[in-house]
Amino acid sequence: MDVMVQWVRVYWTKRSRGGSGAVRRSALPEAFLLPEVTPPFVHEVLLLERDGFVPRMTVTDGVPPNAEVELTETGGRLQVRLAGREPPEWANNGLDLAWRPRAVTLRPRQTVRWQINHRFVTKRGWYYRLDTLNVCYGRRTAELFLRPPTHRVDERSQL
Repeated sequence: MDVMVQWVRVYWTKRSRGGSGAVRRSALPEAFLLPEVTPPFVHEVLLLERDGFVPRMTVTDGVPPNAEVELTETGGRLQVRLAGREPPEWANNGLDLAWRPRAVTLRPRQTVRWQINHRFVTKRGWYYRLDTLNVCYGRRTAELFLRPPTHRVDERSQL
């Protein structure tokens, strides 16, 4: 499967919810340059408030587990869908998960950017996460995801 997946995950607390913290967080990139790796691979970029939102990157060979994103290749097309109909008991993003966008079908050389945010509660209090999933089917350049995507799905909610 000729697939490049990039997860950009931003974690923050109430310190970055409003004012200058929110301005800084909102200016963070939705995509990064891809590493020089042969597909399929998953490029994960973590941006943590506690680290000043400095990107930490990892690369894993293969495709992501079906528990995260469902990738189905048939007839020269790739269907992409965020997995999971029910959030964990401790997660809440404000969405009614009875309705989820359908899978996005990619032709070769097309991309999708899928965004969803979450609110979590822990012993230390609330924290928040924005997931941006960038997927490309069949074309690889380092700056691939820096361009506008072919398809965009926005599941972000007011947190």
